[in-house]
Amino acid sequence: MPSFPSLPRSLLAAALAAFSTGNLVSAAASPVIRPPNVLVLVSDDHRHDALGVVQRELGAQANYPFLKTPQLDRLAASGTRFRNAFVTHSLCSPSRATMLTGLHSRAHGITHNDQPFNSTATWPALLAAQGWRTGYFGKFHMGTQRHRPGFQESATFIGQGVYTDCPFVINGVDTPTTGWVDDVTTSYAIDYIRRHRDTPFAMFVGFKTPHDKRTPAPRHASLYGDLTLPEPTSFRDVAPWRRQNPPGPWNPKNPDRLAYFQTIAGMDENIGRLLDTLDELHLTEDTLIIYAADNGYYLGEHGLGDKRTAYEESIRIPFLLRYPRRVPAASVRHELVLNLDFASTILDYCGLASTWKQSGRSLAPLLAAAPGTVPWRSAFLYENLEDPAYPKVTFDVLAVRTLTHKYVEHPAHPDWTQLFDLRADPHEMHNLVSDPAAASTLAELRTELARQRAAAATPSP
Repeated sequence: MPSFPSLPRSLLAAALAAFSTGNLVSAAASPVIRPPNVLVLVSDDHRHDALGVVQRELGAQANYPFLKTPQLDRLAASGTRFRNAFVTHSLCSPSRATMLTGLHSRAHGITHNDQPFNSTATWPALLAAQGWRTGYFGKFHMGTQRHRPGFQESATFIGQGVYTDCPFVINGVDTPTTGWVDDVTTSYAIDYIRRHRDTPFAMFVGFKTPHDKRTPAPRHASLYGDLTLPEPTSFRDVAPWRRQNPPGPWNPKNPDRLAYFQTIAGMDENIGRLLDTLDELHLTEDTLIIYAADNGYYLGEHGLGDKRTAYEESIRIPFLLRYPRRVPAASVRHELVLNLDFASTILDYCGLASTWKQSGRSLAPLLAAAPGTVPWRSAFLYENLEDPAYPKVTFDVLAVRTLTHKYVEHPAHPDWTQLFDLRADPHEMHNLVSDPAAASTLAELRTELARQRAAAATPSP
């Protein structure tokens, strides 16, 4: 029997109607698999290696072998983990807008955190128009915007929110809350699932964890407190823009870095609450789950904190996908995949064609085939633009990353140009831009960067 997304559009509409009445039988009296639910879980600043399963995989090279994320590991074990997942703009609002639209920042127009997002060219808007119930919970950002376009219900906070007793806006109404913010967000999301268990639903859950001004849940306030964090390999290989202000001595007990992992523990527990709810309601098989971060984060690499620039720790993210009806469990993929691919993937699994031109690609054909059998991207564009709110510490960055190399331009600072061979130099400590032996690679990547920039300029409708 074909899975739901393979149905023609006439049967798609019939299945949605049948499911809404509890009658999952087609006109030909053959059973129809229900439309998939969609649950997108997005954390804030969660770097790619801050997963228990990744730390175990790294073995002796693990920097954080103490880290345990049993619920994220559970999700990885029951779906697919992408080892080479990246964002195309390492910043909260631009990345989330890309996840919703499948467009680069310059195309969807969100280039920093203080801009409102009002596009209707999004997967939730299209799913809502086709019968899914859509809801947004937790962090949305996009400045101080209150409206959540494409989502019929919402329980979110404004901007960054706060970790403790965060004020929420519930369907437009200011509402006080009590407790740790990601616990509150998850409770609203679980209530939504329970209320819409009998109709296809599509949800975006935005966790605040592990964004800065970190305050772990009280139950995790002493977690990992007896541990020390090792100095990153590249800590003293400072980024070009830090050469005049190098970092001081490494602090292995930095409380903010420890809080980074403490907050992840709380988020992980809440992901378990969501997974348990799906199990309890017998919705697991029919729910597509995507877990990812909106960007990575520096924990001292190259003397840096925050994100925005183009080193691996900033642009690389954890990315897990589970849909038991279509995706094999406990699989690991190595292809270059992007937050740009979320919209196409969701619509594909839901049996819908995009109504606007996207730059991303659906992962469904990739995951249905053996590795190496589906032609796939070998390079992608990364960009960051100077943020008007932080003009002294942000700047334009353009980069192209391939399977083996990375080329980075800083247009206002040509002397900061970088070229790395990621195979020989995974920590990006040996800049080859002036190496005569790398001249041909440098020329190729400059050409590729120009090509990628032109392709990314698709205007948003």
